[in-house]
Formats: sequence, C-alpha cells, structure tokens
Amino acid sequence: MEYSKKYPSGLTLVAKQIDHAYTVVFGVYVDVGSVLEDEKTNGFSHFIEHLMFKGTNKRTALQISEELEDIGANINAFTSKENTCFYTKSSSGELEKCVDVLSDMYFNAQFPEEELDKERGVVLEEIKMCEDTPDDLVQDLISSALYFGQPMGQTILGLPDNIKYCDRHSIQNFKKKHYIPTKTVISVAGKFDFDQLDELVQKYFEDNFVGEFEEVAPVVEHTYYDKFLSAFKDIEQSHLQLSWGGVSIDSPKRQAISVLANILGGGMSSRLVQVIREQHGLAYSVFAYPSYYEKCGNFEIYVGCSPENNQKVCNLLQQVLADLIANGVTEKELSRAKVQAVNALYMNAESNMTLMRLYGRCMLKSGTLYNVDEEIDAYTSLTVADVNAIAREIFAQKHASAYVGKQIDDCDAVSKIVINA
Repeated sequence: MEYSKKYPSGLTLVAKQIDHAYTVVFGVYVDVGSVLEDEKTNGFSHFIEHLMFKGTNKRTALQISEELEDIGANINAFTSKENTCFYTKSSSGELEKCVDVLSDMYFNAQFPEEELDKERGVVLEEIKMCEDTPDDLVQDLISSALYFGQPMGQTILGLPDNIKYCDRHSIQNFKKKHYIPTKTVISVAGKFDFDQLDELVQKYFEDNFVGEFEEVAPVVEHTYYDKFLSAFKDIEQSHLQLSWGGVSIDSPKRQAISVLANILGGGMSSRLVQVIREQHGLAYSVFAYPSYYEKCGNFEIYVGCSPENNQKVCNLLQQVLADLIANGVTEKELSRAKVQAVNALYMNAESNMTLMRLYGRCMLKSGTLYNVDEEIDAYTSLTVADVNAIAREIFAQKHASAYVGKQIDDCDAVSKIVINA
C-alpha cells in the first residue's frame, strides 16, 4: 500500500507499506542543496547536515547515537545538489524512537560553538579528501564546466573558506530559511501501521512548526556550456570526463536517456567497455551515466587511462560516438538494456532504503507518488527510434569536458572530440 498526506503547515508525508518486511526506514527530505547556495554560502547545506548530529537542547551528540544504537537502529544522512536527507533504519517496533530523535535534530539542533569548530575541521578534511580523489575531483570539475558560473556547477562540499570562516549565526539563519514545512517531505518505507505513523508525524513534526515561513525562491533554469576545466596532479592515471546537457527528472525522455547510457557505457557488453577496455585494453574503468535534476540534467562519460594513452582513448571515444550517431542502436542492444532497466526496478522494490529515497525525492521534486509500474511501462514501450532520436538530440550539442592528471601536452584532447549529430 502507498500513502500520502499533506498537513496544514505544508509538510508532506509519503509512505510505502511493505507488510513482509521486518524493518522500516524513516527519512526526512529537505529541499536544500548546493543549487540553492550562492558564492558566500556554498557548502552550508552539507555543513548543516554534519552539524545536525552534534546535539540538541535535549540530547548531546553522544546521546543521539546511543539512544538509536541501544535499539539496534542505524542513522545517517546525505546532501546532494538539490536536497538533504536524514534517515533511520530500525525494526518496525522501534519507529517512534527514531521519529523522536530525528524530529529533535530537525527542530532543536543547537550548533554549539565547540562542536561547530570541531566539525569545521572534519568537513575541511573531507574537502581535502575529494581533492586527493581524482575521480571525485573530475566530477566536480565537469559539473563546473557544464554549468559554468551557475549554482548547479558549485560543489556540494563547498568552498573551503566558506566553511573555515562561517559563524554560528550565519549557519542558523541558513537553516531557518530552508528547513520549513513546505520544503520538507517525510518519506517512509517498510513495515508500519499508517494510522500510527500519521500520529507520530503529527506529534513530532507537524505540531512543532510554529510561526510564519517565507517561501524560498524556486530553482531557476540553467544554461549548458562547453567549457574545458583541468586540474594537474602527479598521479598515475588521466581521468577524463565529458558532459552534455540532458533532461529534468520529470521529462518523458528520461527512460530513453537511461537506456542510451546503458548501451554506451553500462555493463560489460556496452560499446565503450567493449571497445576501450576489452578490444584495446586501455582502461579499467569506463562508463556512461545520466543525472536528472528539477530543472535540468546531464549525460556523462568517464574514462580513466594512462597519460600516454590519453589521445588514443579520445580517438576511440569519438569513433564510438560517431558510429552510434551514424548507425544507431540495434534491437538486440535495446532489448538487453530494457531488461536490465526493468530488473533494476524490481531490485529497487525489494529495498526499503531505496524505496524511501525514490518516494521521497519524487514527492519533493514533482509532488507526485513514485510509480514503479509507470516506470516499467515507460521502459518496455521504448523503441529503437526513441533511443536514436535522443542520442541525436544530446550529441548535437557541444560538450563540456574535464581532465585530472599529469600535466601533459594533450590533456585537452577530451575537449576536441567532435561528433556530427
């Protein structure tokens, strides 16, 4: 069974009931991420995610952990470009304790100065870790290249100086602005009684929203750029990334793009893997994938290779993409990709953690219930013409590109790939 409810404050509850489960995942989605930050606040959403665990006026940071671990529950959180999520996973009988703790964090996080300063150091180390992880760094660069100078191109972790020099007052004001009922979705998946769940959400969340809340300005449309960005590191591999503008999360073209990504660089049978890895032995890791956001999206290709093979890999990338445009995908490739997509949906349906995320994000971004049957129908109805059409649409654009690796003469070869779509 599926449930959804909008409360008078604007808070939304969405829930997927799984009677055969033993556990329940309780998630709190907040509509804030790096896309809603400016140059001075970039990184605040992620920093607040960390600080929410550092104590309330009822519980210390240790008590938050101990109370949940005492009942065998897990607690965690993540921040993306568009949203922040806090969640627990517990046995179904311990749901109220989880709701109690998460609501306490949501409403009563204190951001004590001592904890803020300690966590400041933790996040700065996380930023340094990203700088030392080339496949993470190239992902940040490609985002900055495609969405050049725009909020969507900012990193989730933020600018080091923003974290280093921000104060408690600035952090509290940012949280107060964005942690409001109309921008919050409670997403639950697993074994629960809906009437009891409704009562818990009313008691611990809805009844605690008081006063007036100012609506946050909506996300604006984005422009795609064809910039090339690089970072030179004395490492053993070149990390290459290409990105084209894609479609938003509610686009009817989304499934066709996902299938295209699978055919190009999904499994071991995909074209890029077969040509670059299997036939030529030039890379261990090569893949393609799409990303979907509220107002935009992107289609990306990544390859890691030895610096001396940089130009060879770029030549092969161009050949594979040119062949795809010239000759299109085959019925066999389409059939395989569709089966993989549908089976992935079935696997998602067996994970209450995944379902919590799917239902939560769908409700947060589109205001609708996630519908797995509609997703399956959309994939099964795809034709070769659909996938070839979206391939031509994507690759007709100029691409953004990024390079991380040693400073070599042809480091910008990835920017010179030309596809005539």
